[in-house]
Amino acid sequence: MGKPEHCRICKIKDCIKDKGGSYCSECPDYPCKLIKSLEKSYNKRYQASLMENSDFVRQQGLEKFMEQQKRIYTCPKCGGIISIHDRECSECKKA
Repeated sequence: MGKPEHCRICKIKDCIKDKGGSYCSECPDYPCKLIKSLEKSYNKRYQASLMENSDFVRQQGLEKFMEQQKRIYTCPKCGGIISIHDRECSECKKA
């Protein structure tokens, strides 16, 4: 399954790429209007904070963050990836 159209044309992804960075938190304008809007949406829809995630990466590093995310989003039944968007495993479809 491919990425949704809105992910493929993401203004945030293009913005940081155009500025030569990898992560929005590297930008002197962080948090900008685009990030604040996405943060509000993710807080409401998924009970997740992109800004808290960025702070974690800055303080503890990307490797620790990825380990944490792997624990959170790995399906205990089959080892597939649980989507933050629908809380469903990509492999066994367990909710």
